[in-house]
Amino acid sequence: MKNQSFKWAVGIENTFVTQIAKGERTLDEYELTQHYDNWEEDLNLALKSGAGMIRYGIPWYKIEQNPNEFTWEWVDEVVAFFKKNPSLTPIIDLVHYGTPHWLKNEFANGTYPEVVARFARAFAIRYGDFIKYYTPLNEPYVTAEFCGLNKVWPPYLEGLSGFYQIMTQVSQGIVLTQKAIENVVSDAVFVHVDATKRYVTYEERLNSEVALWNENRFVMWELVQGRIDPQHPLYDFMLSYGVTPESLEWFNDTNIEPDIIGLNYYPQFSVHEITRDLKGHIVFPTIMGTGDDFKAIAREAYARYKKPVMITETSYRGSENERISWLNEIVESCNELVEEGVPVTGLTWFPFFDLVDWGYRTSGKSVEEELLPFGLYTLENKEGKLIRKKNRVGDAFEAHIRYHNEGGDQ
Repeated sequence: MKNQSFKWAVGIENTFVTQIAKGERTLDEYELTQHYDNWEEDLNLALKSGAGMIRYGIPWYKIEQNPNEFTWEWVDEVVAFFKKNPSLTPIIDLVHYGTPHWLKNEFANGTYPEVVARFARAFAIRYGDFIKYYTPLNEPYVTAEFCGLNKVWPPYLEGLSGFYQIMTQVSQGIVLTQKAIENVVSDAVFVHVDATKRYVTYEERLNSEVALWNENRFVMWELVQGRIDPQHPLYDFMLSYGVTPESLEWFNDTNIEPDIIGLNYYPQFSVHEITRDLKGHIVFPTIMGTGDDFKAIAREAYARYKKPVMITETSYRGSENERISWLNEIVESCNELVEEGVPVTGLTWFPFFDLVDWGYRTSGKSVEEELLPFGLYTLENKEGKLIRKKNRVGDAFEAHIRYHNEGGDQ
């Protein structure tokens, strides 16, 4: 299979969770990995890799430090780089987990959907003549898990009622963000990105739980497209955890469509077995996923939405050999899907260089101790400066791009 339109991409980890409670530290990955100081070097390295696209986040909390007052100087410099180097197309992450500090209760604030859309409109007015690819909010599912289900991040809600409260809020924000940008940038392309999940069980009595959670993994896409009506398998379940019929009707009346379905798939985190613990409680431990698991997810996403699919994040935490093995496996999965007729349009290795574990917020450990081996470039601490050093995974990634550009498979 030869698909010259297939996009090779990278992404720089850009989690911004900067409101803190007692015992916590701010989690700004750009700050912790020294990207603010090295952004031009980092983008040049991405350019040299041969990647044609890059997922790139905007630190909203820095840009809008006071309501409706925007400071764009740093973003101006970054966008100027992309203009000078048009072979590297940015997909802009407008929100990557965090909100401005003045927005009390963060994603649970009733005004969140409107203020995030205001931010998106301001960005589009300033850069929309050049920036065409947008992700309104990265990983709504993980946002709802960490902020609403497990009370790990602000606003520290708990349980499925918290999960759905955050999910409906951020999904309304996605809808209003897309509409705000569309009003400014008529040719904008919207890449709706979410974490993928696949649930399996070896206990027949839990098959109904598997069906429920395999449906819930698509909840953001179902919401924003106005698909959750009284006949939908999630409708009564969501109402039982506090979602109102009026909220779901809002989505039915005010819906949007993605242009590209962005699937974030990590073999170590994306697949879950549903089982029971020793006390009889249902639990969802992760199990090692495969390329076949990803193919099953991609097939269903395409069957549901009939939109092109892009792997917007994938990588592997482990040795260089393990990462290279996973790279080869996921590339082969892309080839097989395209041969089946599933339009997989690109693959993003994320993160481009190593990231700082999110547990840094509460661990008390140093940045160096919290660095995780995910990237095509390794971060090495030399006298306080994190040096970017290309590893064998980066070489393998670039070799795949060259092979593809010379007319080979993906």
